[in-house]
Amino acid sequence: MTTRTEQESRRGAAVRGVPQKTAPKPGPRRPGVPHQSKPIPRSRPDGPETTGPGGTSASQERARPALKRRPSRGRQRAPFVLLVVGLMCGGLMSLLLLNVVLAQDSNTAANLRKEIEVARQANEDAKLVNETNMGPGPVADQAEMQGQHRDWGKPNVLTEAGADTSQVDQGR
Repeated sequence: MTTRTEQESRRGAAVRGVPQKTAPKPGPRRPGVPHQSKPIPRSRPDGPETTGPGGTSASQERARPALKRRPSRGRQRAPFVLLVVGLMCGGLMSLLLLNVVLAQDSNTAANLRKEIEVARQANEDAKLVNETNMGPGPVADQAEMQGQHRDWGKPNVLTEAGADTSQVDQGR
């Protein structure tokens, strides 16, 4: 049983951005697909230059970068930046709205507390006026205003049951 080392497994893996070179697969081809041409041999730096089809040398092809058009980074970042900015603005607006609602509730609660305190004070004032008016002096004054007078000439004394109320009780 043999195991592969990390270096051996890395050698077989494709490098980022560079397509893996594979030999053309033998077998029947699909109709309508053109035949893949053989790769142009590259010259070594110390060896003679070879020319490829069309009279261009391999070193000239190597010197000329491939014209791969890569999308600009600004275009890739723009939707993400807009998304982040939109989320931040939405969060800010929701926090402001929440703050306004809480402030309104706070003001409503403060107004209700003030109204309750005023109602309690009015209730205490009404109780004080009622107790003042229910005393013996104010009740007598109100009775005189209604035409009732004190009867000092004939006292009404409580006696035992069955006794004549017009006579003074001798047992006392």
